[in-house]
Amino acid sequence: MRTLALGAAILCGAACIPFEPYWWIQDARLFGTRMTVVEPGGYSTLLEVPPGQQRASALPLDTVEVEWLYAATEDIEVQPPIWLACTRPGCIEAFYNRGHGLLDCPQPLPFDIPWACRLGEGHKIRFGFAGAFTLDLDYQFAGLSLLTIGSRTPEVPSASCLERYQKSPHVGLEQCLIGRDIHVPGPLWAVLPFAPELGELPLAVITQAPDTHPDIIGFRVSRERGADRIELLVEPEDTVLVEPGEHVTVLPLLVGGGAQDYIDLVDPDGPGPEPTELLRGFEQVQLEVAMSALVEEFGAPTRYDPHADIEWVVPEHPEPLTMFLSARDDRAGASFARLHFASDTP
Repeated sequence: MRTLALGAAILCGAACIPFEPYWWIQDARLFGTRMTVVEPGGYSTLLEVPPGQQRASALPLDTVEVEWLYAATEDIEVQPPIWLACTRPGCIEAFYNRGHGLLDCPQPLPFDIPWACRLGEGHKIRFGFAGAFTLDLDYQFAGLSLLTIGSRTPEVPSASCLERYQKSPHVGLEQCLIGRDIHVPGPLWAVLPFAPELGELPLAVITQAPDTHPDIIGFRVSRERGADRIELLVEPEDTVLVEPGEHVTVLPLLVGGGAQDYIDLVDPDGPGPEPTELLRGFEQVQLEVAMSALVEEFGAPTRYDPHADIEWVVPEHPEPLTMFLSARDDRAGASFARLHFASDTP
């Protein structure tokens, strides 16, 4: 099923409300954050990452790079965000409601951070995790919450957005770009490999690939008008030339197919010596598309479907266009890519 939206202007009386399609980027839009293991620690020797792929879930002693994913028009200068981190339930909400002071996060980063701390500043930052002894698996651990606070304009520094976020009343945040993601370490069987109950792990668990990113490695693009059809295979950041009236179809290509099969260990946690159980799962990948200019008859996936086409008709007077595409699985994987389009006629 597809959702169609007409990008052309709608002629109506003064009482009409202008229609702005959800996929049209006019300012800046945040698509979340992405964590990638760049320097594996000692626990990672238990894992085997498929060639050409990147691990999305960190273990103790790993060094990671985190980046925020956003779309913006060329005239928008998004300022590097300030990153905050904490791991207790409600810790980000407490910072927003109480506005407490901020200390720099300890390095390497422990897995128990009761109050929000300042992790760094930049479109990308890098940090290392502490040892497994800092990982508290009781009710207090809620995953690593990462809060990014940036600005949509050079006139308002990200530091000003941070001040507005932590002070009540919270005013002036419309000029800020704020987002939050939660990252959970794993797999847990590799975090605590010497726990007695994990002494005899099934081979299927040990040999499976860890959670990786559904990276967008290319696009299959079709330009069609009448009986004429041009097929292209392009890479992210390439520019595709199009002509007015063409029906354009874009199919994103994900590394390794994008979605992964996986096996989780489930502890029944009941009375008596019950063995752990194996739970088989299959990731779902969700695509989100945004465009920097209006087109006609835009169609995009409305459900989880990594093999769905993105399509539109080139308007009579096409503007230079950038398509932003986010792909996220339902574990820790995320990717982001851009593809540009320009008029093939003078």
